[in-house]
Amino acid sequence: MIRKTVHAGTFYPRFAEQIRAQIESWIIEASPAPESERCLGILLPHAGYVYSGRCASLGLASIAKEPLDAVIVLHPSHQSNHFDFSVSPFGEYETPLGNLQLDTDIYAQISPQATQNVNLDYHRLEHSLEIQLPLLRYFFPEVKICPVMIGNQIPAVAERLAEILYNVVYRSSRRILVLVSSDLSHYHDAKTAEEKDGLLAQYFMKMDGAGMWDANQKGKLEACGIGGIMTLLQLAGHYTAVEPRIIHYTHSGKVSGMNSQVVGYLAAKIVS
Repeated sequence: MIRKTVHAGTFYPRFAEQIRAQIESWIIEASPAPESERCLGILLPHAGYVYSGRCASLGLASIAKEPLDAVIVLHPSHQSNHFDFSVSPFGEYETPLGNLQLDTDIYAQISPQATQNVNLDYHRLEHSLEIQLPLLRYFFPEVKICPVMIGNQIPAVAERLAEILYNVVYRSSRRILVLVSSDLSHYHDAKTAEEKDGLLAQYFMKMDGAGMWDANQKGKLEACGIGGIMTLLQLAGHYTAVEPRIIHYTHSGKVSGMNSQVVGYLAAKIVS
């Protein structure tokens, strides 16, 4: 079963040459990490490429030299939150740059512990996943993927999912990356957005998911994929020698010039 593109031509260009040209223009100033560095997980935005594509591309460019075998994509559901998390059942994912294949081994390990009776359209229509697919295909054309859609974005779900992912990633002899798809604050003025997003970045750098959640509950910060971010931070807590790093921050106002209602975008990673 192939997941067809739904958002090509709206969130990102319809044609491969247009996507390649955009990415290549964005990563001219990118600084690849040392080849000895290993990335455990990366946070990337998922808005339209005109707004967040450069931020996401700089994030992936920073790990482009790593020999990845598979990517687990943690992304929020914008359709419903009545379930904890669900693994996408599609075996192949269409992109204008070529298709990506499901990692059936990772799927077999995670899916028995997930909610698998959710509406298929939740997976088929979700832009927070699809936005990442052409970028992954560009930077890692041979990589296999396993998308995990998070519905109920609370600490208990993040903790349970992190335990599952740790058993998958740590025990594997393959190189598996965890990619978290999330935008940050929504529709505040630029100054407020930068303050809220800066606070989230601080919690990320401290790898303090509990503090991040508490601040979120108090309205001090926002992230539409906070469940995935907390999962990554919880997963990182299982490792003794990891370091968080901020790669790039921006918001939609820097592109549109409209700073009264912006959306924040952050690329960040955890490396060993």
